[in-house]
Amino acid sequence: MYKRLNSFVLLQFVLLLNGCAQATDRTLSPPSNTDWVNIEIKNPSSYTKPFPLEVLYVSTTCKRELMNMRDGKHYEKVGLNPIKIPLQEKNSSDVWIAKIAKDGGGKCNWKLSEFNFGIEYTDATHLGNGLVPGTAVGATIAFDDNATKNGLFKVIQDSELVLSPSYYPLIQSNKRISTNDMLNLFGEKDFMQIKMISSAKSIQIKFMPTLDESKLVKMIAPKEHKVGEFYKIVYPDGSVVSDGSTHPDVSRLKD
Repeated sequence: MYKRLNSFVLLQFVLLLNGCAQATDRTLSPPSNTDWVNIEIKNPSSYTKPFPLEVLYVSTTCKRELMNMRDGKHYEKVGLNPIKIPLQEKNSSDVWIAKIAKDGGGKCNWKLSEFNFGIEYTDATHLGNGLVPGTAVGATIAFDDNATKNGLFKVIQDSELVLSPSYYPLIQSNKRISTNDMLNLFGEKDFMQIKMISSAKSIQIKFMPTLDESKLVKMIAPKEHKVGEFYKIVYPDGSVVSDGSTHPDVSRLKD
């Protein structure tokens, strides 16, 4: 399952370890003529909520100095500035909004590289006693080559983007790790990866997911961690798959 916080927390950890980065001025001061990215998220359930935007700015003015562990030589990479931006609910409508400056300004001339958005469970017990909220779903939107080096990003050349993915609940049980089962969200792609290319002053992104809790899937870890033992994925119709896959097959849930 995709864990959205991993890369964000790792960036903050790297910044703490880097002495040069600690002295970097990460203050944002968007100029008056900056382009904006406007985000609108429709929350599909009273048991879910959009998580704060996880935004990464980069700078070629304030670079990081790193060391090659093989030969001890120093080299530079772009400076990193990860921040979180909360969303605000619009008139108690279950629509949450926020905006991000593409030009972050400041002494380091921060530029928007990428950001994560999406939804996660905030309450899990309505689907079972002892359940705890688990992993989130959503999308990563990138704007530069630095963010898209893995080659997995779909390129969109437009100033507007509407995403309407379908999600389902997944109870994940692993008694070797925790006595509490975890309630995750999942879809065909838990996190979409999209690169936007646009010269427009204002970019509009709408995220309008659906959640069908009538199609509950369970994924049960083996009692022992050994070769030949796999997760059991139990689908709503009672069928069980245990072939080494660790993500449910969404096609089994479609009518």
